[in-house]
Amino acid sequence: MRKLLPAALGTCAALFALAAPASAAQPAIIGGGDATETYSFMVSLDNGCGGSLVSPQWIVTAHHCGDASQGRIGSVDQNSGGEVGRIDNVVTKPGTDLTMMHLTRPAQAAPVPMAQSNPGEGTTARLIGWGCTTWPGCGTPSTLQQIDLTVLASSACAEGGGAAGDVCVSGDQAHSACHGDSGGPAVVGSTGNWTLVGETHGPGDNQGECATSTLYTGIAQHLAWINQQIGG
Repeated sequence: MRKLLPAALGTCAALFALAAPASAAQPAIIGGGDATETYSFMVSLDNGCGGSLVSPQWIVTAHHCGDASQGRIGSVDQNSGGEVGRIDNVVTKPGTDLTMMHLTRPAQAAPVPMAQSNPGEGTTARLIGWGCTTWPGCGTPSTLQQIDLTVLASSACAEGGGAAGDVCVSGDQAHSACHGDSGGPAVVGSTGNWTLVGETHGPGDNQGECATSTLYTGIAQHLAWINQQIGG
C-alpha cells in the first residue's frame, strides 16, 4: 500500500508508496497552523520523518521511514532547539509499519503517554508534523504544524489498508496530513496533557496522496509489544 513519504529538497515523492522505501519523511500538515505549544515528545528524525518519544530512550515511528541516526526532541523548530539524541538501534514489529528507535542516552524531555484503547468515533485528534503544507506541490515549514481533525470509524480507512486496530482520521483537500508527516503522532487530550493514539502510516483511501483521510497505526493494539521493547 502507499505510505506518506518525506518531503525532500523542496519536492515531494509519492506520499504513500507501493513498496517501503529505504528512507521516507513524515507527511506534512495541510490546513493547519503553527504549533501552539512545545510538545516535549515530538521528534524530528534526520531522515525527514517524525516520531514520538514514548520513554526516555525509545522513539515510536514508521517502518517505511527507514533508518535514522539522530532525532531532535521537544522543539517546534525542525532545525534548532530541544535536544538531539543519537540512535543506536532500530526494532520493527514484523508485519507492521511500526518501528522503535533506541537512543544512546536517555532524553531529558517528557515522553508521551500511550493509549490503552483507541479513541471513539467523533473524538478530536491532533495531528502534528513538519510535512507539506500544500498539495499538489509541496511547501515545507520550519515551524512545527498542528491541526485538529476527527476520528472516524476504522473501516473508513480500510481502502488504504487500515484494520480494526488502526486509527482513521478525517481529511480533505484543505485539511490533511501529507508528505513529511510519516511516523509522527496523532494525539488526543488537551494542552500539556496528550495521549499518543496513532503513528502516521499513509492515506486512508486508495485514491490520492495528501488531501484525504489519514491512516494511523493504532498504538493500543501494539502496546504490549512496545512496552516489551522498552522493558528489554
